Amino acid sequence: MPKTLLASLATALLLTACSAGPSANKAEDAMLVFVKANGSDDTRLTKFAIGKCEKGDGGYNCPVQARVLAMNGRFDEDFNGVFTFAEVGGAWKVIGVVSRTL
Repeated sequence: MPKTLLASLATALLLTACSAGPSANKAEDAMLVFVKANGSDDTRLTKFAIGKCEKGDGGYNCPVQARVLAMNGRFDEDFNGVFTFAEVGGAWKVIGVVSRTL
């Protein structure tokens, strides 16, 4: 009985950890793909930070703060907003923009 209880608790903890949205690294990777798709191939993100994600329709709404560098340094701007992330095909992707400031 104690082994069954321990296994159930471990499973519950794993499911809870998985339901909090993307990790900071996964979110940064997804955001870089998103920014490159909507801008320049030489885009880089610096000072990336993700806040607490909240479950929303179809994904997780997460506040993001980053600095975007692109176009050989000619573009260097803060990029902040709330973006919707979802796991698609085993990878996290930005699937929507709730709000954005540039």
